[in-house]
Amino acid sequence: RGEVGDAGVSTDAASMAPDAASDSPHAPPTPAAIAYFSDISDSLRDADLVDALHLKLSSDHDALTYRELLDAYVVTDGNRDGCDGIFDFYSTKCWQRADSCGTYSQEGDCFNREHSWPKSWWGGQSGPDQHHDLILVVPTDGYVNNIRGSLPFGEVTNADYVSSNGSRRGDCETPGNPGGTCFEPPDDLKGDFARIYFYVAVRYEGEFNCCSRASVEDADIRTWQEDMLKRWSEADPVDISERDRNERVFSFQRNRNPFVDFPSYIEKITDF
Repeated sequence: RGEVGDAGVSTDAASMAPDAASDSPHAPPTPAAIAYFSDISDSLRDADLVDALHLKLSSDHDALTYRELLDAYVVTDGNRDGCDGIFDFYSTKCWQRADSCGTYSQEGDCFNREHSWPKSWWGGQSGPDQHHDLILVVPTDGYVNNIRGSLPFGEVTNADYVSSNGSRRGDCETPGNPGGTCFEPPDDLKGDFARIYFYVAVRYEGEFNCCSRASVEDADIRTWQEDMLKRWSEADPVDISERDRNERVFSFQRNRNPFVDFPSYIEKITDF
């Protein structure tokens, strides 16, 4: 497995893809993205679009092992946004491959693999693809990862912990939430996490038979969470760094996050 470049794509393939202009101000899709989704009809909506995307994403998924994720991060998350090393989604720390956890006692000790859709929400099995899916498993500070635990994402008040990049744990204040504690990533990554959740809901549609949680029911995102994530996706559109990560992930596991390539798909799905 190695990186792929932005290979050229025919006019016919480009004409079958979603209208890239509708995705402004998001970073435009790459030629590889246009080619990959050229067989997804632009007329599909809701369940029909979910089914078509699920079939494509699951059929093409060539999963790495859980251990291989750590090496992949050097490529997928290396030198992002001025970070001289592996980018951290929950802190400002830049990591080297040798910094993987290990044990930790404070923020900045080491990094590990964060299941942004917590693995306890699908029952915790380590075998299925979701356990080592590069799109949903991202590098984060081990200590802050533990602070988050399996808390739902939400908008926080009365924070009892704030990480170096502004990730916060505290009381949920998102409208419609069931109460309790939430974890809020920084503003400039909220859209990234929202689009990861939309990917998970589509990629694993019908494959999760567990669990009922505050944010999700199996692979379905609860209404309060979905409404928030759609707001996050609009407020933090796809930038070059997120687009480039998606491209690099594709070079390893051969599928992509369609909501990074074509955010207009989000508007076509009423209920994730």
